[in-house]
Amino acid sequence: MATAASTTGGGGGLSRSASAIVAVTESGQHLLRIDGYSHTMDVPTGSDIKSPPFRVGGHSWRICYYPNGLSSAWTEYISLFLQLDGDAPQGVWARHTFSLLGREGKPVPYFTNSGKKIFTDWGTSAFIRRSELERSEHLRDDSFTIRCDVTVVKEIQTKTVDVGAAPAVVPPSDLHRHLGGLLATGEAADVAFEVDGKTFMAHRCVLMARSPVLRAQLSGLSEESADAGGGFTIAVRIEDMEEQDFEALLRYMYTDSLPEMGEQGEAAAMLPDLVAAANRYGMERLRLLCEDKLRELVDARTVAAILAFAGEHHCHGLKEACLRFLSDPENLREAVKTNGLEHLSKSCPSVLVDLIAKLAAE
Repeated sequence: MATAASTTGGGGGLSRSASAIVAVTESGQHLLRIDGYSHTMDVPTGSDIKSPPFRVGGHSWRICYYPNGLSSAWTEYISLFLQLDGDAPQGVWARHTFSLLGREGKPVPYFTNSGKKIFTDWGTSAFIRRSELERSEHLRDDSFTIRCDVTVVKEIQTKTVDVGAAPAVVPPSDLHRHLGGLLATGEAADVAFEVDGKTFMAHRCVLMARSPVLRAQLSGLSEESADAGGGFTIAVRIEDMEEQDFEALLRYMYTDSLPEMGEQGEAAAMLPDLVAAANRYGMERLRLLCEDKLRELVDARTVAAILAFAGEHHCHGLKEACLRFLSDPENLREAVKTNGLEHLSKSCPSVLVDLIAKLAAE
C-alpha cells in the first residue's frame, strides 16, 4: 500500500512525496505423514493427536489431527487444526493452508483448505470424509501425507519511497505462447508421431520434461530417419488414440492448456479420452483438469455415463461429485427417467452399490 501527496505554493512549485506500508511476512511448510492410518481410528471422537512442534515466523506450531472428527457432528470426517504451541503472545496474524498430497507429492485440489486468523488455533472440522480418503488412491499402504503451509505477519512497516520514475510494468509470462508456436511450426522438431493416419512433429526434450512415461520411452529410442536439414527424427506410432485427442494432448504439453470446446457434446466426447491419455502418460494435472471440466457437465442426462466412466478410470473426485448429484431426490428421479441407471447397473454394478450406500447414509 502506498500514499502520495503534492502541494503548490505562490511560486508555482510542486512538492511530491510517497510512502509505503509494508507487511513483513515469513512462510514455511510442514509435512505430517500419517502411518498406520487404520490404527488411529481407535482415538475417540473429539480427541486429537498432536504433531511435534515446528517453527515458522518466530513461533512454534503444532498440527492437531482428529482422526474421528472434532465433535459428534463431524464423526465421518478427519478434522485438522493449526495451534500455537506453548506460551505464544496473543494477536499473532497468520494464514494457513492444509493440503492432502497426491502420488506426485503435490496438493490434491479437491482436498485443500485455507484460513487466516489472529491465532491461538484455527482449522477445519471437515478436512476430508474418511470414506472418501479410504476409497482414494491417496491412501497407500495405510499411509497418507498432509502439507501445512503457514505464513506469519511478523510486523507492519512504513517507509518513504522514491517518487521518481514509475516502476516498470512486467508483462505476464508468454512462455506458453512461444512453446505453442514452436509446436505449430515444427521448427527443430526431432520426433514424428503417427496417429490415426496423421503425422505430428514434436520436440523430444519438451515431451520428456512433461511426461515420465514419454521420458522412459523416448530415452530408449534412436534416430531412425534423416530430415531435409540433415537432422534426425525419431518415428513413433501411437495406437488406440484418435488424432484430435493426441493433438489436444500435445497442445497441453506445450501450453499447459486445453483447446476451446464450444459445444457441450464436443467436450463430453473429448474429455474422457484425455483422462485416459493422462493416465496413460502419467500426467496427473491434466487428469485433474479434465475431471474438473467433466464435473461441470454432470446433469440428469449425463450423470450415469460419467459415473460409470469415473468408476472405471478411478476418478475418485469425479465419482464423488456424481454421487452427490444423485443424492438429491429430484436429480435421482430425473436420472431414472433417462434409463441411464439401468445401464449402469449392468455395466458397472460396483458403482451402483456405492450410490445405494450413499443414499442410505443421507
